[in-house]
Amino acid sequence: MLLALDSASLRASIALHDGTTLRAECTWESSNRHTVTLLPRVVQLLASSNLTPQDLTAIGVCIGPGSYTGVRIGVALAKGLASSRKLPLVGITTLDILAAAQPQDSRPLYAIFAAGRRRVGYGRYQWSEDGWRSETGVQVVSWEELAGRIELPAILVGEIEAPGREALRSLFGRLVIPAPARHLRRAGYLADIAWQRLRDNQVDAPSALLPLYAR
Repeated sequence: MLLALDSASLRASIALHDGTTLRAECTWESSNRHTVTLLPRVVQLLASSNLTPQDLTAIGVCIGPGSYTGVRIGVALAKGLASSRKLPLVGITTLDILAAAQPQDSRPLYAIFAAGRRRVGYGRYQWSEDGWRSETGVQVVSWEELAGRIELPAILVGEIEAPGREALRSLFGRLVIPAPARHLRRAGYLADIAWQRLRDNQVDAPSALLPLYAR
């Protein structure tokens, strides 16, 4: 049973996945309370699924970028569980999780997260036979700079703040912004990616896995 943890933003998400089925999932508004909400929610999710920590066989975690505190707390919990029970650990980026939830499309996909101080972090993805593939590293820019970098027509998903909508307004029509549910990062998608990487033996050593922070 794989436990997936994502606390990289104001919304946190956790899931249990047995390699075939998404057994349980919980997403909630954590704000700045990751320290006091994350572990109790994990305990509750395990209990409601008639499982205990001893049933866990792997851990998947969002390594960021995102909230400095949120990323740090999620990664610390994942590394602690993996180290104490000698479980395989898989770290996955914020934008990869977000992209995984989007359906196939020939247009470029821009996955974004709020980076604070009126800035936005983004990555560009393109569909391939294996799904969405990142074409860039994470870039942190102003909303106005992002508007100038988007190659239209395109799709934009993620945390779109009010200043962002205003900066992007001139692109509307050729810039597709999906329905709200598509913008929510869900740990179920994190778990899907983590299982695939486990099968490919792409795991991370707990001592070497580091949070990814926006610069």
